[in-house]
Amino acid sequence: METVQAIFTQLGINASLLPQFIVVVIMFILAEFLFLGKLQDVLETREEKTVKLESSADETFETVTKMTNDYKSKIDQASNEAMKVASQKKSELTSRYTEQFKTSEKEVNDFVDKSAAEFETELVSHKGKLLSEVDGLSNSLVQKILQ
Repeated sequence: METVQAIFTQLGINASLLPQFIVVVIMFILAEFLFLGKLQDVLETREEKTVKLESSADETFETVTKMTNDYKSKIDQASNEAMKVASQKKSELTSRYTEQFKTSEKEVNDFVDKSAAEFETELVSHKGKLLSEVDGLSNSLVQKILQ
């Protein structure tokens, strides 16, 4: 014990240590009651709100991701349906106008064939007339040359 007293004496500790310790403990209890307890409540509330907001932000982000995926799938579906309708209408129009074109083409070909046949008939008749006149003209030319 003498060694402990020697060490305390060298450190400058005297009989006022106990009252100082009691004052420090009382100040700590008062500070805890008046200030540190309230500070702890503020820190806990802040942490709770921060963590809660973080989890809320994660939930919101998941919701946004889900909505984005739904939007993209609906856009793709609408695009596919629009392409299907467009290609269907295109094929309908193509088939309808193809039929009209074939009908018109047949009419034009018939008209051309008919006109060609009429022209050939007319040509044959004119050729016959010209050939009959050729004999008379050739005889008349021969007689004029002989005279």
